[in-house]
Amino acid sequence: HRSIFSLVRIVAEITGVVETAKVYQLGGTRTNKGLQLRHGSDQRVFRLEFVSNQEFTESEFMKWKEAMFSAGMQLPTLDEINKKEVSIKEALNYKFNDQDIEEIVKEKERFRKAPPNYAMKKTQLLKEKAMAEDLGDQDKAKQIQDQLNELEERAEALDRQRTKNISAISYINQRNREWNIVESEKALVAESHNMKNQQMDPFTRRQCKPTIVSNSRDPAVQAAILAQLNAKYGSGALPDAPKDMGKGQGKDKDVNSKSASDLSEDLFKVHDFDVKIDLQVPSSESKTLAITSKAPPAKDGAPRRSLNLEDYKKRRGLI
Repeated sequence: HRSIFSLVRIVAEITGVVETAKVYQLGGTRTNKGLQLRHGSDQRVFRLEFVSNQEFTESEFMKWKEAMFSAGMQLPTLDEINKKEVSIKEALNYKFNDQDIEEIVKEKERFRKAPPNYAMKKTQLLKEKAMAEDLGDQDKAKQIQDQLNELEERAEALDRQRTKNISAISYINQRNREWNIVESEKALVAESHNMKNQQMDPFTRRQCKPTIVSNSRDPAVQAAILAQLNAKYGSGALPDAPKDMGKGQGKDKDVNSKSASDLSEDLFKVHDFDVKIDLQVPSSESKTLAITSKAPPAKDGAPRRSLNLEDYKKRRGLI
């Protein structure tokens, strides 16, 4: 076997397995087991983490042999070596029984830092304490009570640590919420300033409340629309015309006043009018005849009468 004395690798003989004073970590488990090693006349106990089962070199074997001769000790015989080889093979092929498994489980629970389930461990300790009190074993009951107190302290420490993490996360979330509120308020203030300083854009659609066509027939809606139009464009009435105007202008005034009053009463009457396109135009035959016929020569000195457009429309009945 290879061991370490003062950071030097040497060969030593295992003389026994003992328990150390402290519990240490060995790989993924915790144990207090140690090996009692002998090198010549020197004998010490070492932890398993300082012992290796690798093959030793020729120089290391010669140093161990010299130490044995200097201590006056006899080297192992071939018979002892064969017996040790047989015992090693038996140990490798050994099958654990129920008692061995229970001992292994107890050893693991003994050196475990924290139980996997605190509630189950506490229940088990309470049962053991009650049994010890029933049997009158006060020392064992006191020992179990100490384990219960230690278990409670460990559970409280874990709970404080867990609560601390939760409190830190809650603080971060609250800080982020407050920061979001402040940033949103800043954005609203900046947007309001931009709206005040923004100039009129004719291509931007303005926000309004459109009126549904079906609702426009409601008298209340019509009255509101008319009031808004009258406030913006006036009542729609035309000023009085002078009294010295002609008959035709008076007729036009009546028509315009009537249409304006209709507009103020109902918006749908704005487009309610008839267009007469059946005009009395002379036919093509008469026009051709008129063109081909030769008009009599006008007398010299006869006065000529001109017909304006308004008289023509009146004569034709267009107005």
